[in-house]
Amino acid sequence: MKKDYPEGILLSVKKPSRYLGIEPFFPLKDWENTELRICLGYPDLYEVGRSHLGITLLASVVNSLEFALCDLVFAVAPDFEEKLKKAHLPLLSWNYRKPLKEFDILGLSYAYELLATGILQILELSGIPFRAVDRNVDRKETYPLLIGGGPCVGNPEPVSEIFDAILIGEGEEAIVELLEVIRRAKREEASKEDILKELTKIKGVYVPLYKNRTERRIFTLQTLPQQNLYSIPLIPLAHDRVSLEISRGCTRSCRFCEAGIYYRPVREKTPWEIVDEAEKAFKNTGYREASLMSLSAGDYTALEELIILLESRFFNSPQKEYVFSLPSLRVGSLTPKILNFLKRGRHSTITIALEAASERLRRVINKKIDLEDLYRDLTLLQEHHFQRVKFYFMLGLPTEEGSDLEEMVRLYRELKRTFKSLEITFSASIFVPKAHTPFQWERQITMEEAWKKIEYLKGHLRKAFKHHDPAQSFLEGCLSRGGRELLALIEKAYKRGARLDSWSDYFKLSPWIEASQELSLDLNHYLRERSLEEPLPWEHIELGVTREFLLKERERAYQQKYTEDCRFHKCAKCGVCHHGIQNRLVKASIENIKPVEVPEANLIFSTDEPKEFWYEIRFDKKGPAIFLSQLEVLRLIELVLRRLGFKLAYTQGFNPRPKFITAQASPVGMEVEGEYLAIALREKVSEESLCGVKIYEGLIFREAHYFGEKRPPKREFQLFYRLQPKEPLLLEKFLTLKERDLEGLELSLINGDLILRPLGENFSLTKFLRENLALENPFLLFRVKKSYASGP
Repeated sequence: MKKDYPEGILLSVKKPSRYLGIEPFFPLKDWENTELRICLGYPDLYEVGRSHLGITLLASVVNSLEFALCDLVFAVAPDFEEKLKKAHLPLLSWNYRKPLKEFDILGLSYAYELLATGILQILELSGIPFRAVDRNVDRKETYPLLIGGGPCVGNPEPVSEIFDAILIGEGEEAIVELLEVIRRAKREEASKEDILKELTKIKGVYVPLYKNRTERRIFTLQTLPQQNLYSIPLIPLAHDRVSLEISRGCTRSCRFCEAGIYYRPVREKTPWEIVDEAEKAFKNTGYREASLMSLSAGDYTALEELIILLESRFFNSPQKEYVFSLPSLRVGSLTPKILNFLKRGRHSTITIALEAASERLRRVINKKIDLEDLYRDLTLLQEHHFQRVKFYFMLGLPTEEGSDLEEMVRLYRELKRTFKSLEITFSASIFVPKAHTPFQWERQITMEEAWKKIEYLKGHLRKAFKHHDPAQSFLEGCLSRGGRELLALIEKAYKRGARLDSWSDYFKLSPWIEASQELSLDLNHYLRERSLEEPLPWEHIELGVTREFLLKERERAYQQKYTEDCRFHKCAKCGVCHHGIQNRLVKASIENIKPVEVPEANLIFSTDEPKEFWYEIRFDKKGPAIFLSQLEVLRLIELVLRRLGFKLAYTQGFNPRPKFITAQASPVGMEVEGEYLAIALREKVSEESLCGVKIYEGLIFREAHYFGEKRPPKREFQLFYRLQPKEPLLLEKFLTLKERDLEGLELSLINGDLILRPLGENFSLTKFLRENLALENPFLLFRVKKSYASGP
């Protein structure tokens, strides 16, 4: 039987839609007859976690296995957590709506140090002990096997004792081997100890109980995997678009960069694979926008050829609705072709990571940037009418001096003077030394030092300067290079209220300070410089890059020497490439890709109106759908109709939107019967094909009428509200309202329900109930149904 959260809880929290579950088109399998049930979790809110490419790729792999099913789970906001605890209810998986203890395996991502308390929240709300040792001694309960993973497990030790096993490296192949071991053990009723011993035999699997030396798993197949989890996210995500991985890995060798070590070598997909994946993703999700994902998209060796293919396939669409973005462009990689492509994608802002303003400091961190290339790029941006450029920097880098900050101010003023039409902003975060990088031994500056640098830059750059919170960087620095002793700190900070530490809205340093004092831990101790002889907590984790390489790069940093990219120059002897593991590049000399005629960016949207066919829809919004806002409903309708193959008509202009005509928006929590919506399609369809379309549970098109090729006129509707009081006293209170309070309303009583009929336009039921009955959340006390025309 499907479980769900009570209506009363959903009505009493902010943004209840992030907890509804059951995404449209999520591939559900037979729960009872599937051997292995896996739940993959991301310890942040749904709209952030569901954007994460890694969890989507792994879920695709698991769901493709005949013997396994996969679901997802996410952390929740503090208000929802409080309600679940008060009601003694467990956290549910997103699509199967199952408590997490009913799964065989729970995989949790450690993608960022500040997500640590989110891991504990997911476990606590599921009734699962935090530490593996406590789960092992509890023989009364059966718990899922806890598997960790993610880019932060280069140093897994602060959270290692939570997990039974941790996957170090890329998981697409390893997870299949891991599941096969667990499948066999389940059949043979093997002990947990036997399972863990078997898991240590899989390359890339670290079992904290045994502290086995573990070598990073590198994906070895010739072609990087494509995601095929094509369900539609229920609400807008932090990155509400398709994520297309065009390459993996980076060998630029920035000496501060953890990801550059963790994901090397470089492996590129072919342009044809990327276009094929884009086509499938657009067709199956309804999205119109895709991000070309890479650690350095500007280094993709067939970028212009890829752009030609994408233009020929998607930019000749009659509606010009498709959008592509490149989130990471390197200085010197911009060309007119790339900028025209981005401009057609309706992007007016470019982000450039300089990291350091002075040439000296860029040599230290191995960020090879020629200022002539930068000026040439900015000139191109001006010529192509881009409006904004955001520059990212790091503060507190090794050897940084006051003159480096002065150079940052000088550079800003020079850029503003030279490129007057561009809105230029500088944004800075605090350098955090990371494990397995050449700077893993370096000191991190204190919060006091960080604030001093920030105040200096704010004084000179004023509103053009943005910065990350030094307190968050301080905590990140503590966790990034600590050992197992830090789990006690994480637990105590969690119990003191630390939640969603990566969110500025929720982050508080005080629980961490209080927890450290209780444990007599000096957190500044974790920011100190390490000696080269000091044992490091992560030395038993091997990412493939040798200690000799890291020491050599550290030495070159202090010598202010660049190390060239091994993609385009000689091997740097980092130690990763061996036994067939090497850079795999798509060479730029690809043949048989012919340029196509594509209009200039400012002319891409045709002034000719395409033919339109208008339909008037009446739909119901009941059950869980009442917790979707008006904007969430319209977004979901667009994506589901596109997924079903209906060709929507879009507005012309910079940001095309589906041509919808809506009635007055209904507030979250209100049931609606016969809501009005008019939609324009680019081809005529039968009314029957639209009637009965299920957008989501409780959100169904119950009527569809063809209107014609002209836009329908504005419809006038008579609204009725049926209010069912959840307490008898509310009805008495309502009936004592004075006549002046009911001005503009017709009130009647039918079978104990209040029937309200507004006599004018722009009536807000929520406002009326708040003002006249002093109800902050009326839907907690009344069940409300809105209906049209003929009345109740």
